[in-house]
Amino acid sequence: MDLERTQYIGHYGVTFTVIRFIVLPANRQALANLCVLEAGASANEVRDRLVELYEKMLARDLPCKLTVAISKPLTRQQADLLNERGTIIALLLTGLFNAPIHPFSKPAARVVGATVGLITKSIVRSYHAGDVVIGLEAQVDGGIGPQRSMSAIVIPFLGG
Repeated sequence: MDLERTQYIGHYGVTFTVIRFIVLPANRQALANLCVLEAGASANEVRDRLVELYEKMLARDLPCKLTVAISKPLTRQQADLLNERGTIIALLLTGLFNAPIHPFSKPAARVVGATVGLITKSIVRSYHAGDVVIGLEAQVDGGIGPQRSMSAIVIPFLGG
């Protein structure tokens, strides 16, 4: 799998590392060993969620495009702003999944991105300084048509 790493700066200056790659059926097992250093101690949970997301897509013999977005720890100001604006986390993840980066950009992505944002809104919670937001997205084209699915994780800051 060829990994493409970029950075995306969203609302309120929240910075994400975005990892994009394509999983072919032959290298599906490589998901279990994917290096996601940015997720820190939660790397295993991220890998497990990626495997679940891939399996949910039922890609069969089709390539599955996966995107992982991991924020830098939130500052106190960013956490406060996110708490004031309950829907903004949906916009953060929607924006980065719609960021125009070849070969993953499609005109229909904006419509799907808005839907993803509404789904993501259901995970809104209180944020704290040091929390890390992780978004996962999978896309398969072909078969019965384009399919997309998304998952989000918020890793609470546990340190002092």
